[in-house]
Amino acid sequence: MKKRIDWTLYTLRHKKAFLRIEKAFLGRNTWRCWLHDLDKVFLYLFCFWMSIKDIQDFHCKHQKHHVENELPKTPTDLLETVIDWESARFTKPDKPLNAYETLMKFYPDKQDSFLPIIQKYLPHQITEKKRNDF
Repeated sequence: MKKRIDWTLYTLRHKKAFLRIEKAFLGRNTWRCWLHDLDKVFLYLFCFWMSIKDIQDFHCKHQKHHVENELPKTPTDLLETVIDWESARFTKPDKPLNAYETLMKFYPDKQDSFLPIIQKYLPHQITEKKRNDF
């Protein structure tokens, strides 16, 4: 049970950063933002038959803000992904990269979808030097 509470707190810290970054980007928080990752919180706390890994895999498979799945994505889904990447670096020690670095390191083939969003909201992250580092 302690492990599940730890993962819940980890997710809620991430969610708090997500709320802060969305507000900085849009000037407000959306319902979508308030709901972001709540499925994981619920699953961690109430679905004891699922392992932590099963919960995380289920979340990635069913949430459109995860690049790993093949669900059709709207511009709002893509923005949520960028906010997710950016907020992770503030709360997840295992994910220290900013949004641009995450795109270039893990999803360089998705630049057409995500680079315009990063250019709009986080233009300071994009430099020629950084482009050549990847």
